[in-house]
Amino acid sequence: MKKKIYIVIIIILLLIITSFTIYNINIGKSKKESKAKDNSTGVKNIDFSSYEVKNIKLDGNDISIKSKGVYKLTGSLENKNINIDSNGEVKLIIDNVDISTKGEPCINITSSDLVYIQVVGDNKLICDTTTDLNGAINSKGDLLLSGDGTLNIESNIDGIVTKDDLQIDSGTIVINSEDDGLVGRDSIEINNGEITINSSGDGLKTTNQEKGSLKISGGNIDITSKLDGIQVINSINIEDGNIKITTGNGSSVKSTSEKWMNNETTDSIKGIKSDTDINISGGTININSEDDSIHSNGNITINGSNITIFSGDDGIHADGNVNISSDMKINESYEGIEGANITINGGDISVKSTDDGFNAAGGDGSSQGRRGANKGYSDGKTYVLTINDGKVYVNAQGDGLDSNGNIYIKGGEIYVDGPTNSGNGAIDFGDGGNYEFEISGGTLVAVGSSGMAVSPTSGTKQTSVLINLEDTYEDSIEFSDIKYEPNKSYNSILISSAKLSKDKEYTLKIGNKEIQTLKLTDTVTTSGNSSRGGFTGGGRMKGDRMKPDMEPGMEPIN
Repeated sequence: MKKKIYIVIIIILLLIITSFTIYNINIGKSKKESKAKDNSTGVKNIDFSSYEVKNIKLDGNDISIKSKGVYKLTGSLENKNINIDSNGEVKLIIDNVDISTKGEPCINITSSDLVYIQVVGDNKLICDTTTDLNGAINSKGDLLLSGDGTLNIESNIDGIVTKDDLQIDSGTIVINSEDDGLVGRDSIEINNGEITINSSGDGLKTTNQEKGSLKISGGNIDITSKLDGIQVINSINIEDGNIKITTGNGSSVKSTSEKWMNNETTDSIKGIKSDTDINISGGTININSEDDSIHSNGNITINGSNITIFSGDDGIHADGNVNISSDMKINESYEGIEGANITINGGDISVKSTDDGFNAAGGDGSSQGRRGANKGYSDGKTYVLTINDGKVYVNAQGDGLDSNGNIYIKGGEIYVDGPTNSGNGAIDFGDGGNYEFEISGGTLVAVGSSGMAVSPTSGTKQTSVLINLEDTYEDSIEFSDIKYEPNKSYNSILISSAKLSKDKEYTLKIGNKEIQTLKLTDTVTTSGNSSRGGFTGGGRMKGDRMKPDMEPGMEPIN
């Protein structure tokens, strides 16, 4: 009998221990799941139609709203403010109000419930507040702005700040701030409206490490900022809208200049910046930035938008991968497009750079030690530049198409005006015999200096020819039915096209003058020697990269 009792007690104990273990596992799982990043944006949709509108005339006294409902404000306040500390959601209609304060926000929302602000007529907020409450509109909870009126904000610190989600659906908002323009701790979502920001800090900013995302699906946004135009902790999603961004001194100060970023500050002065991924699927974006124009510590995907860039440093930089299928003009840059792996799937893309045009895994060579140089890449990893489709033009003082690993051209039209110095090449890929530069489709015409000229590797399926010339030319090129008019001088020409065939003869014409007739004896034919020995692979150590303004014969940078 005692045995049976002992057995029952043991079974009960085992069941208790098992239940406790399962409980702890589930609690641990819940805690883990709670730490996952939440990329959602936007605030809850509230129907205020059943509420009676309460009219409040601003008459020189502080206004305190403690109950949920709809409140319409008119009139003006000086050295007084609106305080909302309600027990539920509030809709605030501001109709031609004029509020100026010292030491506190013009509108201070201390409740954690959602607040809607509807803008009617012309409204003005002038704020001289403290660092603890650092916005002309300062909200502890979610905040949504809408309406067909205008809201002008002048602030000694930030313009509009929420400790939660910030959403703008419509209205005209003009912010002049001595620090940041719009700050949403958890997220910012802009669906429409006319937004103009002139800030001494960042234009748009999120700060929550776990959330902190941005979504733009419409509107006209014009940002002029001394620091980053858009600075986001988590992901950025731009689906539509017209966005114009100017940061710092713009591209007028180059990253190779002693004046770049004032030569003393380490502040970020980028156009669009994210600590994680950037996804752009629509809209028109114009950026003139002192630092990188579009910068991600993760990946960048750009599809279906129209982008124009003037950058004092890199046009587009990702520590991860860059995928582009979009129209784009990078009119000024140090390096045009830089990422661990770069894939071009379409679009009309032009790049002008004082160093490399495209760089799969940069941050070495001439960018070592340069202020603001990106160092997000690891040694011992194979990097790839792939062009599948699109029309691509590159004008580079450094390498035109550069990969620290492999280059694959599978389609599209690619034209490269490469360097005129012998320290770089129109094409450059990984050093040694373990890397590939393969062409299987499309049309490629790349011209530049012959000093570091390379030809495609043995895996190339499309007929290609590298012609190194004894003289230097500037005129148009004609080879078979392929015509190209370079914008710079050159003494090396690389052509690959489905129009070329092995075992056929073709005449090279430059400026209507016949230079030579070649028989293409193999899938890849080379004619003439480079000035440094006729390299057919990556022609130098990656650290031996010449400055863009160096002449042949000068010592390279190590």
